[in-house]
Amino acid sequence: MEDYDYDIIKADFNEISELDEPKWNHNNCYFNQLMKFIPDNAETCLDIGCGKGELSFMLSQKVKKVIAVDIADLMIEKAQVLHPGKNIEYICGNILDLEFENNSLDVIITTATAHHLPYEWLLCFAKDKLKKGGKLIILDLAKAKTLSDYLLWSIAFLPNVIMNLIKNGRLQKDDEHSKEVWERHCKHDKYMTMDEIQALANKHLPNAKITRKLFWRYLLVWEKP
Repeated sequence: MEDYDYDIIKADFNEISELDEPKWNHNNCYFNQLMKFIPDNAETCLDIGCGKGELSFMLSQKVKKVIAVDIADLMIEKAQVLHPGKNIEYICGNILDLEFENNSLDVIITTATAHHLPYEWLLCFAKDKLKKGGKLIILDLAKAKTLSDYLLWSIAFLPNVIMNLIKNGRLQKDDEHSKEVWERHCKHDKYMTMDEIQALANKHLPNAKITRKLFWRYLLVWEKP
């Protein structure tokens, strides 16, 4: 299991919380797709690494209660201002330190956060805490290894430029300051390959469906039998 310095991660995301937020990014471009996996009868959804609450708010329109957790206190403060909701409970804390009853959640969703967590812990957590028929949804970054990885993710460069121009009005998603902050944060990140992700899923959640996504990400969806 990798070592995670959560003081550094918290400090990084508190700094990131102050950056100018582009309308379109490599996470929220998938949010509408993620929402299609949320069951219509879902009551309680846990959003791990909720950031400024954009996805949490979308979830709150479909489920009865959203528990939105982030380790960065400034992210939670931003979320409460930008995306408030009577059925959203924003919690500042490390998900590893929080307790939930077994079989108590209908959905566990996390975007660009799984690589900050012990991956086997996350899969086992979902297996224990989800209700029967509940869903785990992970959108996260992966490390290229195979020819398929390199082909798909090299193709993404042109669509990335086009979408930034259309949605954000500029060639790149981030300005120079934001780019410097993100690059500094990414030096702390460690990503798994698709093979490594698949192997852990086979071990703990053998019927999970994993697909590569265009913008250097993958999607894992698992429904608890």
